[in-house]
Amino acid sequence: MSKQVAFGRNVVEEALRTPGRVSRLYLAKESRARWAEAVVAQARAQKVRFDFVPQAKLNELSGAREHQGVVAVVSPVAYVPLERCLKTCPEQATLVALDGVQHPRNLGMLFRTALGAGVSAVLIPARGGALLDPDVARASAGAVFQVTTVKCGNLAQALRTCRRAGFWLYGLDAKGERNVFDTSWPDRIVLVLGNETQGLRPGIKKACDSLVRIPLDGNLDSLNVAVAGGIALFQIFSQRTAEGGKRSR
Repeated sequence: MSKQVAFGRNVVEEALRTPGRVSRLYLAKESRARWAEAVVAQARAQKVRFDFVPQAKLNELSGAREHQGVVAVVSPVAYVPLERCLKTCPEQATLVALDGVQHPRNLGMLFRTALGAGVSAVLIPARGGALLDPDVARASAGAVFQVTTVKCGNLAQALRTCRRAGFWLYGLDAKGERNVFDTSWPDRIVLVLGNETQGLRPGIKKACDSLVRIPLDGNLDSLNVAVAGGIALFQIFSQRTAEGGKRSR
């Protein structure tokens, strides 16, 4: 199985939550923080080999990116087939489908939000958008290791499959006919988010059952996709919590 690196305290801690994901651990020689001791304890418990190395080695392993004194060699996230994902979703579930989100930081932030908002899975396109890599893992603070991910060859077709499984498709669009704060969300939802500059493609808009918007004041016409996605997801989560609903996962 191919390997990749994960770096940064939160990312490595999240990776260690899944036994067998981390195969090697490197820490800065001068690491004396309590969190480093906790990471070493987790590594020992999982029989993961660890070494204390110079900063230069950590810089080399991480590509000179900010690593906070810890780098792990990990198994890459395993994508789950859509059909299997849909079969294991609970009766009340939220999925997030991304139509060409390009920036690794935005993708990572959306994964972190998805984890906090009880999202059952994130659907990403096989082409035309960012894929999961160390930068996305870092931006997500390790959430990519905890959220089910589906890679779709054809997003429009995947959305149709979700509809057949009983999901309602809501596209987030600045000109949507519904306000996210006034929408009564059904039990099974796919929230579809578009590209940072172009938004949702016409074919994806057409595939949605409804387009929803976030009302904005002043002259602002749109929000960053990660911010907008977070607002919508936590509105859904808040409504379900108020109604006594369960978390999606």
